Amino acid sequence: MTIDPERAARAEPYGSFMFTVRGGGREVAGFSSLTVVKRTTAVVVGDAPPTDGPVSEAIALEHGASHDSDFVAWAARGELASHMDLDIHVHDEAGRLVRTYQLTGCWVSEFQSLPDLDGDSNAVTIGHLRLENQGWTSVAAVPEPEEITLPDDQPDLASHISLRPVGEDWREVGDVRPKDDQREFVHPMAAGYLLMTERPGPWNSLGIYEGDTVVGHAMWGLDDDEAHWIGGFVIDQTAQGRGLGRAAMVALMAWLAEQPGHWVTRLSHHPDNVVAAQLYAELGFTPTGGTDEDGEIILEIRA
Repeated sequence: MTIDPERAARAEPYGSFMFTVRGGGREVAGFSSLTVVKRTTAVVVGDAPPTDGPVSEAIALEHGASHDSDFVAWAARGELASHMDLDIHVHDEAGRLVRTYQLTGCWVSEFQSLPDLDGDSNAVTIGHLRLENQGWTSVAAVPEPEEITLPDDQPDLASHISLRPVGEDWREVGDVRPKDDQREFVHPMAAGYLLMTERPGPWNSLGIYEGDTVVGHAMWGLDDDEAHWIGGFVIDQTAQGRGLGRAAMVALMAWLAEQPGHWVTRLSHHPDNVVAAQLYAELGFTPTGGTDEDGEIILEIRA
């Protein structure tokens, strides 16, 4: 794509927009609103053949502008234009990138430009842009932590506890095992969680350390509502009873609360896991009234 000559002289022409669109390796438009990005699965009635799986719905971007004449021309051509891969960047109120939606095979089914509102002859005001697409991937922009430690205001907890991304010691983390009577609530080995975080999705694994010794596993993630989640939390059976689980949970909660755009941390627990329910209540989590797909009770603590 080509950029109009005067664009290079402008400082971040899309800096005021919460949603920016990138194509061909550059920003091509900015918008103030975006419909909820979601997938739906078609309902099969009678003897109709099954579908190939989830269908990505169109994405509506509104109240925006573009300085890129090629992008505007491509959008105006609608379904006659060649399909294009696009990224939509989501920014928080401070302008920091918090999430990217990577869309494949995009074309435009609805396009409304507003030439009467163009205050700049080199920019096109866009009232509405509806992007059809063949699929999308959501990527959180939260960086992996080097190490998560307890905040300074928690001197009564195990100060030698820390959480780190899983690296060469993945075998030790994968060997973390709960007590026998806890296996109905969590995986019998943390390796099950490591496999989960290797697949595309929102979850990231962390090893829990006492000094340099692996004593547990935890996961964190960021969903499409920009809510942080904690999951896969387990302390090895040999390390339980010394307050390490509470200390690791407090450290992870504090780190998540410092991330850009943070507004809530959520987790879930089995209805019969009384010990976990008590710990989470003591840490300030309250029930949302909902359950997840496994029937676990969802709790949250808001910023």
